[in-house]
Amino acid sequence: MKLIAALLVLFVASTSFSQAVFNQTDETNYNLGLESFRQGDYSTALQYFREVMDDSLNQRSAESFYYGARSLFNLRKYQESADVIDTFLVKFPGDQHRYDMLYILGANYYELSEYLKAADEFVISTDSSANSVVREQAVASLHTLVAHNLTFSEIKSLYKTCHSRLSAVTVAVGFARRAYFSDKLGSAETILKNFSQTYSQPGVGSGEVNRWLERISADSLLNLSPIKIGALLPLEYGSGVGDRLLLGIQLALDNYNAHASTKVGLVLKNYSGVMPDLFSDMLSLGADHSVKAVVGPVYSDEVAAVAKLADQKKLPLISPTATDVGLTKGNPYVFQANPNFKTRAYAMADYAVNVLHAKRIAVLSPSGSYGRIISQYFVQRLDSLGTPPVAVAYYESGETDLSQPIGQIKSAAALLGEPYVDIGTLSPQQQQRIRPYIPPAYVDSLGDSYTSMDAYDLFGNNPTRVADSLGIPIDTLTSLGEFDALRSLDAIFIPLTSSSDIGIIGAQLAYYNVKTQILGTDDWYDLNQLSTNDLYVDGVIFCSDTYFQANSQPYIAATDSLSQISDAELDRVVSYGYDITNDLLSQISSGVTSRTGIEEGLKSQTYTGLHSMISFGDGNSNRYLHILQFKNGNIVDLGEVNRK
Repeated sequence: MKLIAALLVLFVASTSFSQAVFNQTDETNYNLGLESFRQGDYSTALQYFREVMDDSLNQRSAESFYYGARSLFNLRKYQESADVIDTFLVKFPGDQHRYDMLYILGANYYELSEYLKAADEFVISTDSSANSVVREQAVASLHTLVAHNLTFSEIKSLYKTCHSRLSAVTVAVGFARRAYFSDKLGSAETILKNFSQTYSQPGVGSGEVNRWLERISADSLLNLSPIKIGALLPLEYGSGVGDRLLLGIQLALDNYNAHASTKVGLVLKNYSGVMPDLFSDMLSLGADHSVKAVVGPVYSDEVAAVAKLADQKKLPLISPTATDVGLTKGNPYVFQANPNFKTRAYAMADYAVNVLHAKRIAVLSPSGSYGRIISQYFVQRLDSLGTPPVAVAYYESGETDLSQPIGQIKSAAALLGEPYVDIGTLSPQQQQRIRPYIPPAYVDSLGDSYTSMDAYDLFGNNPTRVADSLGIPIDTLTSLGEFDALRSLDAIFIPLTSSSDIGIIGAQLAYYNVKTQILGTDDWYDLNQLSTNDLYVDGVIFCSDTYFQANSQPYIAATDSLSQISDAELDRVVSYGYDITNDLLSQISSGVTSRTGIEEGLKSQTYTGLHSMISFGDGNSNRYLHILQFKNGNIVDLGEVNRK
């Protein structure tokens, strides 16, 4: 109350100043600043507005603070913009731009990662602004913060500060859309009921709040179902792997229970990444005879820790994400829906040799454990195919100078012979025959006895065949300089540990003149990084456990269903949970409802999911992968393979 009184006093003072003073110089500076602002020249605009802001109060002071703050925001000087707004709010508390400025203040806090302070400003703007545009912007921003940035405790505290139906429903429903897909269901129900009691009359948000309350009520009936699926996941109450898997699981159950006569419930166990809790949660699921299968855990060491329990309880355990080799060996009730390291490496080796017909293949691998494991399996498969690698070299992930490992590969490849043509030793007739193949810049060098050219530059990808047809002798270099072109290498396998290395790898290969087909694994699947570095990596081929047919009806339907219950995207992790749960539900819908029956069914059927096909018939580990290529700015699916 004291703050409001102080602002009223300042309002009178600021109004009297603005009415009493007119300054022509500041009028000119303001108009020049406004013109620059409208042209997008925010630096120049800010200079003019500062002239007015730094002067005594006059007819253009408030507007200059307003546009000065916006200029600073557009220049990404967020703290300075916030400071200008704070000054504005003190000097001009009754100005027409007050709630615009509060919204911009919230936007500054958001950019500074001060999310709760940002949300506070958006609530005030929503509750108090008479400008419908400002309210709409504030509601949209508040929605985003609640959906993605605030903790559950912060959202509950924020809800108490809401003083309008619009802000309250935005926070309450946003909380429910996140809390429902966790073990915070009770908190979601509490906040929704509070909204219904506070705003008992029909109005904005009533329908959506009632739908969520009905959904929560229906879950109590599902808890009585004799058939349930367990979810054994680590939740982070945000966008963690466990949270997104749970979202996919729930989405599949929603779609199934909407039409099925026999409903399937969900038993959620959140072990929060704590191994003792994981063990006790698995014991609890095993003892609950209504639980017919379990989706989870997330990581390979966690799967290994509870594998024997799954077998003892004869409870099918399907990990959506574990990729270590050997997790399912000797554990008939343990399944890996994600292809393991060996499957991925073998698939790329098979593709290189059997599809690309590559004979000279090198490996450039990160030196960490993941890179070495994948590379060793890749080399193992090459050896079994009778195509041992030309060279295997390692580098530290994130290293920007790869001259040593690339030099090692070039030296090894050169020992096998890099083809070139010694133009100076050719007869006049032979020189005449190759003239059509000579690049224009080299035509004048035909008679130079010291001139030689890379055979690939002359004759393309099959230089020996073309040279033989022309009667041109091919010589070989067995030593290459640091920047000499390496063209005879058919492929180079690079299993990244992070997509952030894409630019480094591509640029270094180009810098040291290695011209070959790049092969990789999942971490190459980053369209932003690939597009940014397309000059160097266009044409790279890699395997992936996921590829969405975005125009397919199942994908469109799943995306639409997800948008009704969550702000999350249907990404690869959500699809893991969705597809695995649907695989289980397809068996239950056919009448298979015992643990042993589901275990047998998982091994005997192949399921076509959104992200990939799933088949556990060979060793309880899924062997389906997509082979993808980045070409001309797009990801192209070269086919789905079953690496048996």
